[in-house]
Amino acid sequence: MRRFEGYSSVAAAAIMAAVASAPASGPASAQSEESSATAQSMEYIVVTAQKREQSLQDVPISLLVADGEQMRDVSVTNLNDLANRLSNVRVNNAGASDSLSIRGVGSGFNMGFEQAVATFVDGVYLSRSQISRGGFLDLERIEVLKGPQSTYFGSNAIAGALSIITRKPTPEFEGYVSALFSPSDNEYDIQAAVGGPLTDELSARAALRVFGMDGFIDNLRFDFTGPRNRNMQARTALRYEKTDVLDVDLKLDYAKYDEDHAELQETVNCPEGPEFGGTSGACGAILAAGEDQDGELNYITRTGDSSFELESFNASLTAAWTLGDHTLTSTTGYYTHDLFRTTVGGALLPFPTLNTPSGLPLSQPEDFNSFSQELRFESDTGGRFEYMAGLYYDRSNLEGGVNIGFYFAPFWALVPPPGVIPANSLIAQEVNGDQDQANRSIFGAVTLNVTDSLRINAGARYSSIRKEAHRTTRAGFGDNIGQVAEDFSDAQFIAWTTTVGRPDGDYPITEFTNDKFMPSVSVQYDVTPDVMAFVSFSTGFKAGGWSIGQSQDVYGPETVNSYEGGIKASWLDRRLTTNVSVYSATYDDLQVSTTVIDPITGIFRGVIGNVGKSRSRGVDLEIGARPADGVSFFANIGYLDAKFLEYPNGPCTILGSRTIPGCVQDLAGARNSYAPKWSGSVNGNYAFDLTSNIVAELGAWLYFTSEFFQQANADPLTAQSAYAKLDLRAAISTADGRWELAIIAKNVTDQVTGAYRAAMPGSGAVSVRMDRPRSVAFQLSTKL
Repeated sequence: MRRFEGYSSVAAAAIMAAVASAPASGPASAQSEESSATAQSMEYIVVTAQKREQSLQDVPISLLVADGEQMRDVSVTNLNDLANRLSNVRVNNAGASDSLSIRGVGSGFNMGFEQAVATFVDGVYLSRSQISRGGFLDLERIEVLKGPQSTYFGSNAIAGALSIITRKPTPEFEGYVSALFSPSDNEYDIQAAVGGPLTDELSARAALRVFGMDGFIDNLRFDFTGPRNRNMQARTALRYEKTDVLDVDLKLDYAKYDEDHAELQETVNCPEGPEFGGTSGACGAILAAGEDQDGELNYITRTGDSSFELESFNASLTAAWTLGDHTLTSTTGYYTHDLFRTTVGGALLPFPTLNTPSGLPLSQPEDFNSFSQELRFESDTGGRFEYMAGLYYDRSNLEGGVNIGFYFAPFWALVPPPGVIPANSLIAQEVNGDQDQANRSIFGAVTLNVTDSLRINAGARYSSIRKEAHRTTRAGFGDNIGQVAEDFSDAQFIAWTTTVGRPDGDYPITEFTNDKFMPSVSVQYDVTPDVMAFVSFSTGFKAGGWSIGQSQDVYGPETVNSYEGGIKASWLDRRLTTNVSVYSATYDDLQVSTTVIDPITGIFRGVIGNVGKSRSRGVDLEIGARPADGVSFFANIGYLDAKFLEYPNGPCTILGSRTIPGCVQDLAGARNSYAPKWSGSVNGNYAFDLTSNIVAELGAWLYFTSEFFQQANADPLTAQSAYAKLDLRAAISTADGRWELAIIAKNVTDQVTGAYRAAMPGSGAVSVRMDRPRSVAFQLSTKL
């Protein structure tokens, strides 16, 4: 067996903008055993990517690790912020559903989707994309696993997994308090945690975070600035430890996110070019209202307003019994959330007699709850055979809807027979979906230690997933957020839904069962005690489902076959680490969503379906170097070639949809959405003594991406161009690390970028949801 060791530059490359490395000698002999221990711990990063404690350098997959304390130090406080700094990882917020992608593969924007990149918190599967909005509270680490992960985690993760591990109570009293403030947009972030023993075998820990901001986009139409956030998280945890007998962890999480002016968007490509044949739709309304459009992204908008509210509760109970040379582990999870989102965005009306604040108000409610149970039986490590087997079950219910007000045009005039709907009516339609799901799985894995240097790992999972869903529709006279205030008569409802409005009725298929056997195998060989090479083959699967929205789309399951090989190596007494992996994955029936313009109503709608085939291949590289005490350099860089191989009837570009009736396009050879060819980050850090009791730290973090599409239609109008952003950090701290004062500057060069782009109704204009501009924050923290 290979020794449990390995200096993890991979972890550092993924997480740090500034980490002190205490010199072993020199003027700061006061820097003590505690600082030395901190540097030492970085050389032995423990991960649980295969549900066992292992050195990161021993795991035969591409894996990045983010340390919770170090992320807090550099104010990386959510998955979106973290993903921007990781190669081939994208997390983007877009309304009522978000996009999580790894290596160019994600599930797109629709609340009906489970995510291709699965999120696990303390081993509990959380299937909704909204978990990406949650801030980081008192985390131990986040493990980012690239490629399909079907054996070791409860649910099938066809593109990758984010495994979030919170900090557990310990028998020692410990804690911290941290406060951050940014005057540039009045951001504030106050965190505190404290824990320690209650008895000899029982420990507790509590954590609280209150955070928000006043925003960075000025809305000149309504005279406010946003997004304005007032959020909080709280956690209570208990841990019972009876050595070599039983470990029990109980955790309760509560979060509430309250965001006003949450989705302020800017408008570009208005007025449209001559190729669009004239200006109309939302862009025409903007120009008719006399608003200037320079096509620049400058944090100034004149569109409408929006809000986002999310309240969630998460509980987990993990118990591990030691049974001789084996361990039996039970993990029970429960999660629920209530969400309500509104947008009264869009242009000023071309029909001012309607006298409404928005031509296209929209609201989206979502209620979700899930229960999961996993049992896992595993052997100790160190023998010729190491093995693990288990059972998994989860069930969930999702109720969600999309409510739209059709107020931007005289739609009553389009509904036959004339006069069936009174003139000047505000017509709204609500479409709701109700989905139930049950997942039953059996899984196992075995490792054969052929020699001390050669290991063969094999695993498999069989999953049977049963789903049932139903769709209902209401239509009538609407209110200011697109909800139906008064129902149509039966005649009016039929006239509307069969001509202009969204179709009434249930899904054409309302229940099904998808099942799949998913094997995997890898071989790893220790070339030297510090160099490990591996090759692997894995399979993956994600069940089909239904769109929740204006369409009746039903989509089938997707599958993947993935190959990967790599070398993880440490050099020069572990002062240099180089980890490289090469991969190729082919996805059949890839589930894809995009946004198109309805040719009848001129309103955008989501289109969901299965792509014939796509391929994702590339290279991931992580490098870390410590040339001298207190000096470190790290990089993670990814090259990605992710494209559709078969997609004969793909959605059209904005121009094509506007100018060609019934436009579709063959997207074979086009790049996937959120799949930049190059991405990653490079950072450097320097720590030195100012006095015998004061340590200074300087850090710089450059993260970058090449151009990528933000809709699955290869439209240059919805592409984010290449950029590089720079963060800087300077801090002084006491030698024992108890007190620290830091200045953190993000996006120093003020790069202007957008997280999400979509067509505006009935025009060639594009709305852009903006990323945060340059900010400077001050952070004071102390350890208890």
